Amino acid sequence: MSLHVRAMSESDLAEARTIVSLAFGTFLGVPNPETLWPDRDYVFTRWRTNPGGALAAEVNRRLAGSNFVTNWGSFGFFGPLTVRPEMWDQHIGQALLAPTMDLFEKWGVRDTGLFTFAHSTKHVGLYQKFGFYPRFLTAVMSKTVRGREASFIKYSTLNENTRDEAVRAARQLADSIYEGLDVTCEIRSVSEQGLGETVLLWDGDSLEAFAVCHCGEGTEAGANNCYVKFAAVRSAPNAERTFDRLLEACETLAAEKGLTRMECGMNLARSHAYRRMLHHGYRTNMQGVAMHRDDREIWNRPDVYVIDDWR
Repeated sequence: MSLHVRAMSESDLAEARTIVSLAFGTFLGVPNPETLWPDRDYVFTRWRTNPGGALAAEVNRRLAGSNFVTNWGSFGFFGPLTVRPEMWDQHIGQALLAPTMDLFEKWGVRDTGLFTFAHSTKHVGLYQKFGFYPRFLTAVMSKTVRGREASFIKYSTLNENTRDEAVRAARQLADSIYEGLDVTCEIRSVSEQGLGETVLLWDGDSLEAFAVCHCGEGTEAGANNCYVKFAAVRSAPNAERTFDRLLEACETLAAEKGLTRMECGMNLARSHAYRRMLHHGYRTNMQGVAMHRDDREIWNRPDVYVIDDWR
């Protein structure tokens, strides 16, 4: 077997997307694995966000698997990492992880993590070989969209100057939660690719909260869904109330776009935020586990109001 890992090219994307469906569909026991998630995209969108973070594995010059590595400033994570089912247990996943670690080192990230299936000892064992350890569960939660009339600012309505101001403010807010955290690549990606919207909550000149949302088919959300890829609230005595307002704003956005379902990921170590989501009617559809390198908690703490799931 001739195994080679390289940077992913645009010509790989369609096949890589097929492999993602086959791999997850087979693992989850879907009758026709290749039909899994026809309305969701985790490949084209992530490659376009950062082509330098996409890795392809070839076996005998045939695409065998891929991995997508995300750079959020001082933090990085990877996934989905997938391999053709007929090529499982041939060390292709390990071959993809070695250059993944090289990317983290090149980017100078301080901490790294991933989301995987909590019940899969095989997945957990693989990632432990690279220094990742399971910590708290991460709940992927959803609710039916109800009519809301929350007040907020949309990133898409801003002019160039105020967009730059919003990006700087979002970077500063994220940095206040975890030094160096920077998800502005997600804001720009959603805007440039037309994937959805970024919700902004201002208090005068201060950005109090923001949420990067994927909306509808062809995004990470899927048809009729609004998926909150990342959201954060500034730490303050009124953070809980601001988080409530942010959830209402995201639901208002979904209703305006004619979407019927909200989806958000929540690490259960952020217990205060998790309880507020339950209060707003969110329920868990599936649970994974967040694995952290060197077993560090990063921003997964009870008093932090952040939404993400590292899928």
